[in-house]
Amino acid sequence: MNISFQHVDKTFGDKIVLRDFTLALPQRGTVVLMGPSGHGKTTLLRLLAGLEKPDRGALVAEYKRLSLVFQEDRLLGGVTAKGNILAVLNRGQEALAQTWLDHMGLGGEGHLLPGEMSGGMRRRLAIARAMAYGGDLMLLDEPFAGLDEVTRERIYPHIFHGYPERLTVLVTHDRQEAERLAERLIVLEGMPLRIVADISK
Repeated sequence: MNISFQHVDKTFGDKIVLRDFTLALPQRGTVVLMGPSGHGKTTLLRLLAGLEKPDRGALVAEYKRLSLVFQEDRLLGGVTAKGNILAVLNRGQEALAQTWLDHMGLGGEGHLLPGEMSGGMRRRLAIARAMAYGGDLMLLDEPFAGLDEVTRERIYPHIFHGYPERLTVLVTHDRQEAERLAERLIVLEGMPLRIVADISK
């Protein structure tokens, strides 16, 4: 897997988000992009996912299977929690769907519709769906927003451990979370966005 930004520019109207931005990511491990909200971290993920295109420069994003957790839950409102996971799986994978409900502390809630769930439950369901879908590239955009510390600590191992061939890219503005999870921490700031620290553990 080869992923890199090569002298990338990206603007939205008169807002310059990226200018001559260059960054190479590893083939595996957990990379955390940390910086203030609203400064372009989500744009980096959207570029990696192919949801945006660079205005200039090159983006190399060679991966086989992508899984993405947006800041918004983006659940199917008329489908049960378990059905939301099954929607991204092949037929006959009910056990896998249940496993991820269990991992996220939703083992007994698979029959509920998203509208019947709390915000934190919906957030965990969105994570469960992405994890069940799997992939060699996992993009997580502020996935733990609104979850208390106890819940986070309970679900972290299911997301970040046991996937030696996966690259996980986590966006956060929470320094404690970044330092807790990162194998490589990239600190970003400014507009246009720039790298102010790149730390490998």
